[in-house]
Order: sequence, then structure tokens, then C-alpha cells
Amino acid sequence: AMDSQIMSNVDKLGAPFHKVFTAEQAQAYKPRLAAFEFMLDNLGCGPEDILHVSSSFRYDLMSAHDMKIKHKAFVARGHEVPANAFYGYQQITDIGGLPALVGL
Repeated sequence: AMDSQIMSNVDKLGAPFHKVFTAEQAQAYKPRLAAFEFMLDNLGCGPEDILHVSSSFRYDLMSAHDMKIKHKAFVARGHEVPANAFYGYQQITDIGGLPALVGL
């Protein structure tokens, strides 16, 4: 998303975020790996350090797999064909399932 759009969407979620990155800042839209590289570089971490959460198989899970992100959650909201188990992810039906994935 563009910088001018994203913060109103983030505010609607009602949760604190450590960082918010936009495609405009990265100058790359997913599924381009440059978007993921921008995120990891700016967080100062490696792919083994994050949990990637997405409801998009094509635009997120496949790229996250290619980036060697080990911990992935697929939010199966029914708007995409179920993801392929080859890509190694945990499936949840909504973000309410995230605490259990991280042991909370």
C-alpha cells in the first residue's frame, strides 16, 4: 500500500505494531522478494527470527518460503484456494489463532 493509505488501515486493527512498512517505502510490491528483503533489512533480523502471517498463498506464502522464512501462518479466510502443504505453514481460521502458535 501507499504511505497515505496504510495508517488508517493499521488504526482500524486496534493493536500496537512495532513497525509498519509499505510497498511505497520498499519500492516493491509482493510477491517481489525485494519487499521481503526491505522488511528484514529494516527490522535488522533474519528470516528465522519472524513469524509471517498472511491470508494470501500467492502473494505471501510462496515468497516467504523462497525467502527461507521458517515460521509461517496461513489465515484460511476462504477467499483463496487452500495453500499447498509443501510451503510449510500452520493454518488458522482467523488471527485469534495466533497466540496458540507462539505458545501463549
